[in-house]
Amino acid sequence: MQGGFLQLSSRLQSQNAFASRTSSEQAPRFIRKFFMSDTLTATLPTREVTLAWSDALSLELDFMDDTHREFVDLLAATELADDDTLVERFAALIEHTEDHFGSEDKWMADTKFSSSNCHTMQHNVVLEVMREGLRRGREKGDMAVMRQMAHELGIWFPQHAQTMDAALALHLRRVGYDAETGIVTAPEALPEDEIHGSGSCGDGGCA
Repeated sequence: MQGGFLQLSSRLQSQNAFASRTSSEQAPRFIRKFFMSDTLTATLPTREVTLAWSDALSLELDFMDDTHREFVDLLAATELADDDTLVERFAALIEHTEDHFGSEDKWMADTKFSSSNCHTMQHNVVLEVMREGLRRGREKGDMAVMRQMAHELGIWFPQHAQTMDAALALHLRRVGYDAETGIVTAPEALPEDEIHGSGSCGDGGCA
């Protein structure tokens, strides 16, 4: 399995756009571990759920919590899938994640985040890697890479939700954002300048 990941790393890093992102602090730590190191965890979890929904994941913003709960449920279904249904489950997870991240990116765009903000950049990198995992599953029958990605997503997501998404939820509440209409009901609370970070990037970049 390690050799497969290293071959995937080499192929991905030969693509300049991806390489520039994964070599920066925009890439989540689990992606940097996959694609920028010479070692990987040898023990692959076998059909065990890494993450279940709990109140600890709630951001007290219903439209965001509903989306996050669906992500967690689809992730669990992916981890529990047998090899015959794993590609289908992983594809469904990606389809949801495209909508999930796309919605959050729209909310940010509607409330004065820069298009190159840290949060959006992390979404782009995570999705690109997930799509590559699905490609390997479909074209090469590589179930292991999808199972490992699902497991690592279950470790990564709580940190992402409790930092970047929590900062976004606070911002959306502050400006009175309505996700259904895209209307900001407290425009006076919007910042004068575009937001380029995520409110949680800090000195360590995107976690």
